[in-house]
Amino acid sequence: MIRRLALSVVALAVLAGVALGLAALSPLRKPAPEAVDLPRTTRLTCAAAGQVLVDAAGEVSVAPLDGDGQSLQAPGQVAAEGPVRIVATQEVTASVLVDSPQRALAPCAAPVTAGMVLVADPAATELVLVNSDAGEAAVDLTLLGPDGEISAVGARGIAIAPGVTRRVALSVLAPTGPVGVVFRASQGRVALLATAVEGRPARFAAPATTATEHLLPVAAAGATATELLVSNPGQERVDIALEGLGPEGPYVPAVSDGLSVAPLSTVRIALTGPLAGEATAIRVTASSPVGAALQTTAGGQAATVVAGEPAAELRGVVPGAGALHLSNPDHAEAVTATVTLTALGGSATSADVEVPVGSTVSVPLPAGDPVSMSVAADGALLAAASSATPAGTVVAPLTPRGEGEDAAVPAVLEPGLR
Repeated sequence: MIRRLALSVVALAVLAGVALGLAALSPLRKPAPEAVDLPRTTRLTCAAAGQVLVDAAGEVSVAPLDGDGQSLQAPGQVAAEGPVRIVATQEVTASVLVDSPQRALAPCAAPVTAGMVLVADPAATELVLVNSDAGEAAVDLTLLGPDGEISAVGARGIAIAPGVTRRVALSVLAPTGPVGVVFRASQGRVALLATAVEGRPARFAAPATTATEHLLPVAAAGATATELLVSNPGQERVDIALEGLGPEGPYVPAVSDGLSVAPLSTVRIALTGPLAGEATAIRVTASSPVGAALQTTAGGQAATVVAGEPAAELRGVVPGAGALHLSNPDHAEAVTATVTLTALGGSATSADVEVPVGSTVSVPLPAGDPVSMSVAADGALLAAASSATPAGTVVAPLTPRGEGEDAAVPAVLEPGLR
């Protein structure tokens, strides 16, 4: 018994010694993690041929879908004979200026998996779908017409190979308008643009987002016709309200009473009379998310814009001539902005502009070459340049620009990982 007790005491002593020895050992020091900056890349696809206007701070690459790129020092312009992709390591915006047969502007955009484009006259419109990625893409279209959803053969499973542009005639799918085309990629991504069929005056419409509020940049001054397109992709009727931001301040257009959109339908609202040809931005408010676009016609040619984002810093490269329109959608106080205009390859001029609450103020643009412009304000503004002449109608929205907060997720290099 005594022997067993002694052995137990010895065993406990040995275990205690081992534990103390292990505790005294220094742990293997873990290498300190190393923070790394991952490269950032912005990619845009331009679906139209023409003069590509690029706004960025530095060098960008512009390349056809099936070829090597060329470097461009932005802001600047470069000719493109077909669809191109733009790659930059900083924030970049771009559009394509088409001068023949009429002057028009086609916005460039990043490839997406879903969206909506609103078209006033589908019989004279086709969709351009561009796959600038390395993988296959397949797209389904849902057509929302004036009397509800349109069942169309050939609207599903539209296949687009890598580096390929495909055109889809809306006249076959939806012979009467207006129509909202909801697109969704079941595979891959696409850049989509609505354009006039060959032989018709040049015009383009970019995809819109669905939201309960849309701030639509200015309808061009001097327009002979202006109309608002609203599409309801939901299953319930949606009530909508309109507000104009004109030269004299905010007002409610006379056509605003009792406006609503039936489920899965698209409506056309004539604004020619209420706007009286003045430069006016439009606020659309809806009880449920809708798509919206504003179409301005001059000289028989239409330009379509979708909602913009107000910001205190705005930039863009726009065609020369016409005017820059600054709209103050806030109902709090006037906003003072400094507008800087620089003709590409020329000198810069600047001016201070005050934009009253709920108003739109216009600043003339120099005629000639495209103009790089920046707006720095003490409050959020909506901005777009426009010109409406017999040569064509152009509306070019400016986009938010600035450092802002870095939303990127920090990356850490862990040396211990294999």
